[in-house]
Amino acid sequence: MFLQIVYGRTQSAFSEGGLTIGAGLEDLGKGLVSQCGTLYSTKAKGVRYLQLTEGYITKEFLDEDNEVCGYEYVHMGKFMDAIKKGVPADEALKSVTGTYGRTTKEQGAVKSIDPRKN
Repeated sequence: MFLQIVYGRTQSAFSEGGLTIGAGLEDLGKGLVSQCGTLYSTKAKGVRYLQLTEGYITKEFLDEDNEVCGYEYVHMGKFMDAIKKGVPADEALKSVTGTYGRTTKEQGAVKSIDPRKN
């Protein structure tokens, strides 16, 4: 495990036979990108997710304690693949937008925010 982490090969756990040295998440062909993510937190604004392996975070959902309980994202790798194939941008965007966590009132989300503006 230590060598996998040191050489950045932890992705090999997600593919048959592993990845070759120097390969990245992109080489799995699932539209994911290799990156650490852009996250930060302040007392005034709380945690902010901006970019994760899943994609570009467009919306965060907060619970009654004003804590993040879910998010909406655009899967950028799949979005760019669709654009290259000639899919109209608005249709491509809709098809690659997903959510993670609790994102509805029934699940406990009480509001949503744009993490880049709030």
